[in-house]
Amino acid sequence: MFKKVLNRFLVIILSLLALWSCENDNFSSSPSIKLTFSTDTVLFDTVFTTIGSSTRYLKVYNRSKSDVRISSVSLAGGSTSAYRINVDGRPGPLVNDIPLRSGDSLFVMVEVTVNPTLGDAPLLIPDSIVFVTNTNVQDVKLVAWGQDVYMHNGVTIETDSVFPVNKPHLIYDYLFVDKNATLTIPAGSRLHFHNNAQLVVAGTLKVEGSASLPVTMQGDRLEKFYSDKGGQWGGVWLSAGSRNNSIAWADIRNAIIGLMVDTCFTPGVPTLVLSHSKIGNSSYVNLLARGAKLEVDNCLFYNAAYSSVALTLGGTYRFYHTTISNYWGDYMFRKGPALLLNNYYTYQLVPGGPVQVEPRDLNEASFFNSIIYGSISNELGLDYKYNGQPVNANFNYSFSDCILRVPSTYNLNDPEHFTRVIREDPRFKDVAKWNFELDTLSPAKDIGDITIATGFPVDLKGVNRLADGKPDLGAFERVE
Repeated sequence: MFKKVLNRFLVIILSLLALWSCENDNFSSSPSIKLTFSTDTVLFDTVFTTIGSSTRYLKVYNRSKSDVRISSVSLAGGSTSAYRINVDGRPGPLVNDIPLRSGDSLFVMVEVTVNPTLGDAPLLIPDSIVFVTNTNVQDVKLVAWGQDVYMHNGVTIETDSVFPVNKPHLIYDYLFVDKNATLTIPAGSRLHFHNNAQLVVAGTLKVEGSASLPVTMQGDRLEKFYSDKGGQWGGVWLSAGSRNNSIAWADIRNAIIGLMVDTCFTPGVPTLVLSHSKIGNSSYVNLLARGAKLEVDNCLFYNAAYSSVALTLGGTYRFYHTTISNYWGDYMFRKGPALLLNNYYTYQLVPGGPVQVEPRDLNEASFFNSIIYGSISNELGLDYKYNGQPVNANFNYSFSDCILRVPSTYNLNDPEHFTRVIREDPRFKDVAKWNFELDTLSPAKDIGDITIATGFPVDLKGVNRLADGKPDLGAFERVE
């Protein structure tokens, strides 16, 4: 009896499975059925030659009430196309016989690699993905801009060199300037760095941008998603012994350390003169100086996960008409003040041994007609003590005609360190959009020292800050 019941039950189950199978193999051949797509055009930002793009995704829907079988999905350009597709795990350029159930969807992944035999200007790279379903032919356009580049992959420059400007430069791993060489980067140059790549200078770097043609240094991911992502590349490193460097009208962004400047071994020779430049959105520090000699004017340092500017291991520094700001993400996750000053370092001779303290004189850290402000209550870090005791080294700093965000415990009437310094919010136009110009009600307007401003008459945008005889603080002169 039990066997009979079991056999009947198995027959019923098998019959149902067969019926289900037949029903689900019943793909409609109606020409009225059409696929729908998540977009009609898959767009790529500028793609450098030989370097593959990031992956774009196209979603394909069957919104009909019937199952369909897509006859083919293919690239119109075939095997010679610059694009690559993958249809639900099956690589192209041609994929046949793809079932798509009613109400279901599938993914098509798209990538592109551009041929290096292009001219200097960006070139449009068009193609399309063609879908054939029940004699219906539909397509989705593919659009990318290809850009040829000068490639530098682990390159050492041993003789004086000037970068050509007709197309961008792409740096992989590192670009190293030897100790007896000078690299000149002319106005309008565009440098793109791959993940963790660095420009390392043991000799001399000359960046010669202009107000209308700045030199840009950023990562090689040009999609909009990456436009505000720090930590995409290593940064610029002027290593110990590098000398007579100058950077003018540069825009350095989205690095780990935007610009690191090490000790100069040549007495009386500045490590770096930095003017009319923007360094920002670094995942560690925008400007890190270590026992260097710097002269900085008309610069903007903005947003970093640690400090925007860190002047460490002593040194000699002068800043004129500079804006140092930090509004990195949520202030709760920021790890340092906008400006940090330090005059020592620590080390251990053997792992686990006693900590040694090495003092380094901070001979001068002077700030004139400048703004130091950000999202936390104290944007000035003074690091001159170890275990609560001052180290045996000079720690000389001063602020004249500045806005400085510090708590009320700072005595801004102390003439040794502060001259005409106020705590008020400078009222930047829009910090969320990285706009650190002054708005109409800014207290930084018209209160700069005219004597200092006379030496630096042109602001970061090329505006004459002496036109009204009342210069503003910071890197930007407001024009009413």
